[in-house]
Amino acid sequence: MNKIFSLIILLSVFTTLYSQDTFKGEFINMDLKIKMSLNLYDDIIPVPGLEIENCYGYFQGNINGLWIILKVIKIKGDVAEVRAVSERGSDAQNFRFTKKGDDIEIKQIDGSAMKGISNRKYVKLPKTILMKSAK
Repeated sequence: MNKIFSLIILLSVFTTLYSQDTFKGEFINMDLKIKMSLNLYDDIIPVPGLEIENCYGYFQGNINGLWIILKVIKIKGDVAEVRAVSERGSDAQNFRFTKKGDDIEIKQIDGSAMKGISNRKYVKLPKTILMKSAK
């Protein structure tokens, strides 16, 4: 009986440790030139060039400014919903993150489309972006 109890505790500890890394790390999309730093479990990520203390992550690169993840709405398994705002504060929207192996798929749920820069002009980014792990 003690062996079964020990096995159950070991499995629950392993599951907890694994789930705490699902939405944590550095990610990149080379095609769109976007970098993402992420830790949806703790709001400790410093934002480049800004004095914000509580941040769960950010996107930066070939997009319209820096986008800061200020709120984690929910995390359930391999899916998370977050609220992000542009560094200017003029744009905000919800995103759904879905874990795909080592990578994360980002889907814009609401708000105006995030914009990227191409040939010195703003262009709408796809509603779904795959961010590869930068391991």
